[in-house]
Amino acid sequence: MFLALKYFVLFFCVFYPIFAAALAEDREKTLHIVADSYEFNYKTGLDIYEGHVKVDQGTTHLTADRLITQKNKQHKVIYAIAYGFHELAEYITIPKPGDLELHAKAKVIKYYPSTSIIILDKNVAVHQGQNSFQGAHIIYNMQEQTVSAPASKSGRSTIVIEPSQLKS
Repeated sequence: MFLALKYFVLFFCVFYPIFAAALAEDREKTLHIVADSYEFNYKTGLDIYEGHVKVDQGTTHLTADRLITQKNKQHKVIYAIAYGFHELAEYITIPKPGDLELHAKAKVIKYYPSTSIIILDKNVAVHQGQNSFQGAHIIYNMQEQTVSAPASKSGRSTIVIEPSQLKS
């Protein structure tokens, strides 16, 4: 019983902040994690999920080939990194009520809760309705609500904005 409770608390501490950009009510939903294998290191705070990783909580979903989380001594997530080796890692959510579903894909998706920064790296594709972004690298600051796509040697970025979004 104690071991089951310990893992429940561990799961909650690890994944609660991963979905901070999602609907508020998603945080109240049950978290489901499926992977071919996983390794928890309570001592170091490093957790590794391997093979067909799927994380679901309400309207928020993450799929990846590998997910690594690092926690501090208070069991707060320092970072979470999802990797897509065979297929791109994908994050799907509804950011706020009334929004269309947001789909973000990349080879690597990094999330840093303390700074509210999400970094998508390599083969990035983000779609929400008819709006889209494609490029090599994107940095999203959830607190500042800013998106930046630094210059890249591997190609230019493309942004498509639906005409209704351009009207004031």
